[in-house]
Amino acid sequence: MNKTNIFTKNKGVIGGLMSAAILSVFSLSSCKETIDESDLYTFTGEMMIDHFENNPKEFSSYLTLLNRVKPSQRSKSTMRDLLSARGNYTCFAPTNEAIQQYLDSVMNLPEPLVSTTDVNLIPDSVAQEIVFNSIIQNGNDLAFKSTDFEEGALKTTNMNDRYVSISYGKKTEKAVSNNDTISYYTTVTYVNTYSAIVEPDIEVANGYIHAIDHVLAPSNATIAGLILTTPNTTFFGELLKLTGYDAQMAKIKDVAWEVKHDDIRGQDFTHASWKGKYPEFRKFGFTVFLETNDVFEAAGITDLASLKEYVKEHANFDDDTSRGNMTSWGEDYENPYNWLNQFVAYHILPESLTYNTMVTFANEYGTYAGQMKNRTASNFYVNVWEYWETMGIQRRLMKVTGYQKLVGGSRIISRAINRASKYNNKTYKEDLGKMEILGIDIAATNGDYTNNALNGWYYPIDQILLWNSDVPNKVLNERLRFDITSLFPEFLNNNIKQNRAAEKCGSGYWYFTPDYIDNVVAMSDETKFIYLPNQGYSGGINSWMNYQIDEFNIQGIFDFTMKLPPVPYTGTYEIRYGINANNNRGMAQVYFGKNKNNLPAIGIPLDLRTASGTNTDATGWVKDDVRDDEANAENDKSMRNLGFMKGPKYIQLDASNTGRSADQCLRKIIYTGVLEAGETYYVRFKSVLAGTTYEFFFDYLELVPKSVYAGDEAEDIW
Repeated sequence: MNKTNIFTKNKGVIGGLMSAAILSVFSLSSCKETIDESDLYTFTGEMMIDHFENNPKEFSSYLTLLNRVKPSQRSKSTMRDLLSARGNYTCFAPTNEAIQQYLDSVMNLPEPLVSTTDVNLIPDSVAQEIVFNSIIQNGNDLAFKSTDFEEGALKTTNMNDRYVSISYGKKTEKAVSNNDTISYYTTVTYVNTYSAIVEPDIEVANGYIHAIDHVLAPSNATIAGLILTTPNTTFFGELLKLTGYDAQMAKIKDVAWEVKHDDIRGQDFTHASWKGKYPEFRKFGFTVFLETNDVFEAAGITDLASLKEYVKEHANFDDDTSRGNMTSWGEDYENPYNWLNQFVAYHILPESLTYNTMVTFANEYGTYAGQMKNRTASNFYVNVWEYWETMGIQRRLMKVTGYQKLVGGSRIISRAINRASKYNNKTYKEDLGKMEILGIDIAATNGDYTNNALNGWYYPIDQILLWNSDVPNKVLNERLRFDITSLFPEFLNNNIKQNRAAEKCGSGYWYFTPDYIDNVVAMSDETKFIYLPNQGYSGGINSWMNYQIDEFNIQGIFDFTMKLPPVPYTGTYEIRYGINANNNRGMAQVYFGKNKNNLPAIGIPLDLRTASGTNTDATGWVKDDVRDDEANAENDKSMRNLGFMKGPKYIQLDASNTGRSADQCLRKIIYTGVLEAGETYYVRFKSVLAGTTYEFFFDYLELVPKSVYAGDEAEDIW
């Protein structure tokens, strides 16, 4: 084969200019239409709209747009009314000059979006795009001020249902001192890569305004298109085309689902006094971790031939995940067993992850739920991590770790792929001296280029990412704990995970149609699948004893089957189910196997009532003795003989209690046996009680290899 140099420097059109060419087609949910008119103008301080009216030299054009645009198609009021009301709003308000510059740019496109730059005459769609991209409704949470910003996306989407990203840069300033001109640097905060904040933290009674010098216009390119046209990612963009993953990542939203469920999507729903809402959309999304052109070049990779040689030398695709299908080293790149296809697939996740949602800082050891209210802060006392299933037929896992590192004398929270962490069992401090694999660092942004596409994000990484023998045998040869939401890409793609901003919609819970979650492969019509994101940030010894402070509470005469995550290598594993027991809970028969349509029952029914604190005889739970580790270990063995384990100490319930402190926070071993890498397994939970209001709690699962639960060293308590 001839050498094909695919290091083409396709300049394309980068950034916010062409991104406006395709306007958002997503309408607002029913919850976002409601304006609490009883509270209009009740504050004595300046409201957001007052500030715009009082500063026409800066914001008269923006005010004109607010007077025109409505919060939704069904609303009779305008955005002016919304920003006059009590609430918590974050507004990235473009100045008059910013709006004029934007309208000039979109009028000069090959296919102009406007025929005039008069803000009174531009199309409603353009006016709405400018306004919706600039405003975040923070709901019950406080609005964002600049001290809340961290590099990456803010946790709440804007009114266009797009994430707003923050990055930092430096600007050279000049000053005169003693008749000498001196230069110095100032830090500039950028929003969506290109818009600099020129006046931050304008505090008003209903939130914060941050004045910006460019209109927020996020890219409307698909993720593959954005990668291909960004100058320093063109090599990987060409790999996406060769393998066909560019086409696989072209999906944006499920129009068929919207049409089928148009009568209920976005609407409130109540079951047995449990109030929530259905999602408005069912969107698709993707995350790509990629090597920039420079990273490839630094590894000696300049074309397909050199990449192939590198992969041959360093990867290990012919492990047992291939299930008898050997890697093809030919040029059939769309073949899922082809070397290039496997290389690219291990860089892609089928969910859209912001930098902040790659891992969830919530109630990890040292930080409890109440400390998280109104802020994204964490004590960062320990690492946190999440396991994600990449694309490709092999079903391979990737571990992403959030950890502290020193940069210029300051501690920052970074993200790394496949970091093999070692810990002190007493203090849970990472022991860097025992680190075998430091992992591959993930950058939150791509410098001067946007990394936020219409249907996902890409993140530059600092080394070549490969599936090799170290990944299954060292990185993933550990207890794998999965929060259930991490197994459902729809939760990340539709901003559902940890989304509490639904105070106008009942209790802020979420309901789902049986066909919404792909990995829930069967669900009876009687099943009420309810997601609770802990709107009040509650937690304690008797309430909200959760991993990542969220849970599912499944009601009705439930019967559902879900696909389990993969295991990294073939071997003997335990499957454990996380319990938060009480006498309102339900009882389910568990089924497990490979054939989702004919799963055999395993064990006796799982009764979440008898596992509660009033029935500790059934579980063998005894409070730890802080002075006697040996007695505690003996109690752990006794509990395992009954099929139970204490909850993880990793979960912090309140200031003084962890998951190990609570007799209702437990783990149940529901299966022990051989699991094959690359195989697909299913678990089914079917109610054995007749009542429709029993609560079937569902929070997390653990897949634990025998090397951990029966290895040379006892399994840790975390």
